[in-house]
Amino acid sequence: MNKDRRLHYEGALFVVVIGLVLLWALRVAHGWDELRASIIVFLLGGLGVCLAAVQLVMDLRSRPGGPPAEGIHFDAPSLRSGSRWGNLEIWAWILGFYFAIRLIGFPTAVPLFVLGYARTYGAGRLLSCLLAAVAWAFIYGVFEHILHVPWPEPFLAEFF
Repeated sequence: MNKDRRLHYEGALFVVVIGLVLLWALRVAHGWDELRASIIVFLLGGLGVCLAAVQLVMDLRSRPGGPPAEGIHFDAPSLRSGSRWGNLEIWAWILGFYFAIRLIGFPTAVPLFVLGYARTYGAGRLLSCLLAAVAWAFIYGVFEHILHVPWPEPFLAEFF
């Protein structure tokens, strides 16, 4: 068996294993008494099973050794792989997001982070604002309205 064919089947086998793990997680969550405890497992597990099934179909339809399928490329031109500054830039975004969460709170920090990140990496004003609004609506709708998550007090809340 040549290397391309073996890698093709290993990829498909990996997708099957991931799909089975997600199905097992859904089965376990089905036995829980309270729906609020299992809703995130149902949501993410169901989405994961669907995506694993789509990936498996794509893997099985492609020919090993044939031309690779075209996909969407999400390359950040300012970040070079293996570049020391690129890694520092990523760490700065992560740490900045963490400190924003601690300083102004999670529900406020997420839309501001999305807005800043999108604007920094080339999105227009309209798209950046739209993405920030979607992030805020998701957090408010799911975590505040449906799940009633109690957020810790942000640091700046003590002064106001």
